[in-house]
Amino acid sequence: MPKWINGDSMAASEFKHNGKNRDLHYVHVRRDAREYKNRLKKSRNKKDTFGSQDVDIKDYIISPEGWEGIMFAFYFLSIPYIAGIIFLFLFIARADMESFLVFDLTSFFVVWAIGYEIVASMLLIGIFISYIKYMSKKQPVNSNRLSKRR
Repeated sequence: MPKWINGDSMAASEFKHNGKNRDLHYVHVRRDAREYKNRLKKSRNKKDTFGSQDVDIKDYIISPEGWEGIMFAFYFLSIPYIAGIIFLFLFIARADMESFLVFDLTSFFVVWAIGYEIVASMLLIGIFISYIKYMSKKQPVNSNRLSKRR
């Protein structure tokens, strides 16, 4: 106990009580300061990039509330299969129904795999176009800079 508190009994008991609380308060302040520092560091390091955008699958799947998983599985199986059938009809059978009926469409996996590749390539092209649009919005062309070169 500090010398200046020795004469006052009330001040001595208050110091002992506040000493424990002060240490506890100090621990909490340090923890809060560390948390604030980490949040600040994350916000500084977080860049607004194309890949850091939030994507919610509910925006792309049409389904009743709570049935998103079932509808996702249905879409995952049906969309590539339909795309595969359309590809076989248009490009392999050359839109001739007689030639198309000759194909063995009972091989679900083969038709689905063909359609899956088509859907995947279309999605990659869509993502690339979305990236180009994102970049053009982020960095507009400065017309003054172009006019100075001439």
